[in-house]
This record gives sequence, structure tokens and C-alpha cells, in this order.
Amino acid sequence: MLETVTLYIRYVARGLIELISLLLFVRAILSWIPGARDTRFYGVMHMLTEPFLLPFRMLFDKIGIGQGFFLDLSFIATILTLQVIAAIL
Repeated sequence: MLETVTLYIRYVARGLIELISLLLFVRAILSWIPGARDTRFYGVMHMLTEPFLLPFRMLFDKIGIGQGFFLDLSFIATILTLQVIAAIL
């Protein structure tokens, strides 16, 4: 019984990680499209993904990583962290 519950929790957690990764990817693509940031869809994507990006942004700002860099490193760090967590599960 406990094994079944554990497997179910792992399955759900991996699914959530994949969903969050997909949302991050969509948001990153949208950020390259002119005018997309002014849409309601982008606003929803921002609202859903920003809580995952914010800790890395704050950390990178605090230690001075990525300032002036053309690519937002918090996206990469967040996706890599999520994939490591999924691999551990």
C-alpha cells in the first residue's frame, strides 16, 4: 500500500515538474515575440511561472551573476533544478 502511494506521489510530482517546465518554455518563447508581453496570455504565464523564477533572480542579483547578460539565466537555472529534482524522484 505504501509503495503504491509513493509511486503515485512520484508520478504526480514528475507531471507537475514537466508542466512547470513547459510553462517556462512557452513564456521564454513568448518573450521573444514583439508585442506578446502586452497580451493577457503572457500575463497569465508570468503569474504562473514567476514564483519559480524569482528565487534564482534574487540569488543572481545578490551575487552579481548575469547582470547585463542578454539571456535571463534564471530560466536556465530553474529548468535545470526542476530536471534534477525529477531525476531524483
